[in-house]
Amino acid sequence: MLFRQVQSHQEESTAPAIDLQMMANFTSNASRVILLISALLSLAGATLLPRQTCVVPASGTNATDDAPAILEAFRECGTGGTILFSPDTTYYVNSIMNVTWLEDAEVDIQGTLLWSTDIGYWLNNSMPVGYQNQSTAFILGGNNVYVHGNGVGLLNGNGQYWYTYISKQSDTSNYPGRPHAITLMGLNNSRFSDINFYQSQMWTMSIIYSHNLTLENVLVNNTATSGAGSNTDGADTIRSSNIAFNNWTVYNGDDSISVKANSTNISITNSHFYNGLGIAIGSIGQYDGVYEAINGVTVDNITYTDTTYAFYFKAWSGTSVGYPPNGGGGGIADVSNMNVTNLHVQNLKSSPIEIGSCTSFSGGGTPANCTNSEVQIYDISVLGVDGTSASSHVASLACSAVRPCYNLTIEDVNVTETTTGAQVTGYTCAYVGTTIGFDCPS
Repeated sequence: MLFRQVQSHQEESTAPAIDLQMMANFTSNASRVILLISALLSLAGATLLPRQTCVVPASGTNATDDAPAILEAFRECGTGGTILFSPDTTYYVNSIMNVTWLEDAEVDIQGTLLWSTDIGYWLNNSMPVGYQNQSTAFILGGNNVYVHGNGVGLLNGNGQYWYTYISKQSDTSNYPGRPHAITLMGLNNSRFSDINFYQSQMWTMSIIYSHNLTLENVLVNNTATSGAGSNTDGADTIRSSNIAFNNWTVYNGDDSISVKANSTNISITNSHFYNGLGIAIGSIGQYDGVYEAINGVTVDNITYTDTTYAFYFKAWSGTSVGYPPNGGGGGIADVSNMNVTNLHVQNLKSSPIEIGSCTSFSGGGTPANCTNSEVQIYDISVLGVDGTSASSHVASLACSAVRPCYNLTIEDVNVTETTTGAQVTGYTCAYVGTTIGFDCPS
C-alpha cells in the first residue's frame, strides 16, 4: 500500500514511475547486507573474547618433576590459548617434554625452567631429532606459535654437570644421549623472542624440519664455571628454510650459529658472538653418496669478540672414514648464494674467512684427503670486514680439487694484526677459481 501511495504521488507530480520489482529486489538485497553485517559483527565479537590461559603450577622442589604439569598446560591451552610460566618461579624439569601439537598458541615464559642433573636418565631417555645421533630434552612444534620471555624467561640446562662429565669420557664429541636444550621440530610460521639460555646441556637450539621462523633477542651463555664446555653450539639449522636470527648474543665454546644440511634462506643479523668459532656453514658432505645443499644465507652487522673465525665453511673429505656422527665423508653438496656484510672482529684468533675441505674422522688412523671433497662452494660474497685479528691472513681458502670454489668475492677489508698493528692483507688459496676483490697467490 505504501509503495502504491508513493507511486501515485509521483504520477501526480509527473515524476518517473518506480518499478515495483526493482524496489522489491532492493529491499531483499538490503536485508541480505544487514544479515551479513550482523554475522560479521558476531564473528568479530567472538574473536575478541579473551584467550584461554593456563598458568603452569610449580612444585617448588627439585624432588618433584614439574614436566607433567607443563605438558598438561600445553595440552589444555596449546590450541588458541596461552601457556604462562609465572614470574620469579622455578620449574624443575626432570623428564623429557615432547610438544608437537601447538596451533595459534602463546607461550609466555616469565620464570625459569631448570633441567635436572640426572645424567643417567637423560642419556637413556633423550629424544632423537633425526640427524646424526643427536637427541634432545625438549621438542616444540606446531604452527603460528609465539614464544617469548619478556627478557627474563630463562632455560637453564644445568650444563656444568654435563661439561664435567663429558670431559672425563674418551669421546667428548657428539656423545650419544647428551641432549640439546630445545629442538624446534616441525615448527612453522612462528616467533621466538626475548629468551635467555644458561649452560645448555649441549647444543642450545636445534631447528629441524621448520620453516618461516623469526628468532630474535636471544641470549645464550654457555660459559663453563670450571673447565671448558664442548659442543655447546648456540643454534643449528637442519632441513629448514626461511629462518631469521636477529639480535642474538652467544657466549660459548663452539659454533656461534651453524647452518647445516639442506638449510635455505637463513639470515643472521645484528648479533654479537663471544669466544666460540663464529658462524659456521656446515659441516656438510658427511653422508657417503648423499646429496645436500645450503643456499641463500644472508649475514649482516655481526660483532665477534675473541672468536676463532668470523665466517667459515666445514666440508667433509670425499673419502668416507668411519660412520656418523663422528665419522663419515663422501657426501655430495652445493653450497652457494651467500651475502655477508659488515663483520666487526675483535681479537680474532685466526683468519676472518676460512674454507676447509678435509673434515674427517680423527680416529681413522690415516690423514684425511683434503683434495677430493665432493662439496662445491661458489657465489659467496663478503663485503666489509674490520677490526683486529691474530692472523696475517684475511682468508684461508682450501677448496676441493675435484669441485673447486668459484665466484668468491672479498672486498672492503680493514683488519689489523692484534699484536703488531700491521694491516692484514694475506690470502692462502687452494683450488680457487674466479675471485673478485682479491688475488690468490700464484
